Amino acid sequence: MNDATSSATRGLLGWLKLTLEIAVGLLVLGVVFCVTANVFGRYVLNYSYTWAEELSRVLFIWLVLLGAGVGSLGNEHVAVTFFRDKAPTALKMAASLLAIAVIYIVCICILLGFKDLISGYTSATPMLGIPQTWLYSAMPVMAGLTLIANTIALVNLLRGRLPQGETP
Repeated sequence: MNDATSSATRGLLGWLKLTLEIAVGLLVLGVVFCVTANVFGRYVLNYSYTWAEELSRVLFIWLVLLGAGVGSLGNEHVAVTFFRDKAPTALKMAASLLAIAVIYIVCICILLGFKDLISGYTSATPMLGIPQTWLYSAMPVMAGLTLIANTIALVNLLRGRLPQGETP
């Protein structure tokens, strides 16, 4: 890949990441609003908003899974690298390849499992009637974002560059 293509990819990836970070921020605001409304209703008005509890749960699921995908795009996931950092370069590369392979397997399992989950699935949330398929759609979105990040990590690794923060 030449510099122009690489720059365009970084620009597209940067745009995607920024858009997703804004979406995650809006989800945080939504969760805060729903929880605040419910707390205010319970303790001030002595009335519980059932929609707020259900909506906050839906928003929180999307927040966590979308945030995990954004973290993968920014290579900001948690990793214990004590032994890998002390290993020789060849072993670091092998460990990174193994991690990438495991992530591919997990993401593919999520995508295949989601396909089986939604086949014939017609239930909805009790109060708001949000289809459960929409709720669980956060899983393949997270898996897709993680696959994009994992593919970028694999390409970089095959070019001889270790993941961010690692030195040969």
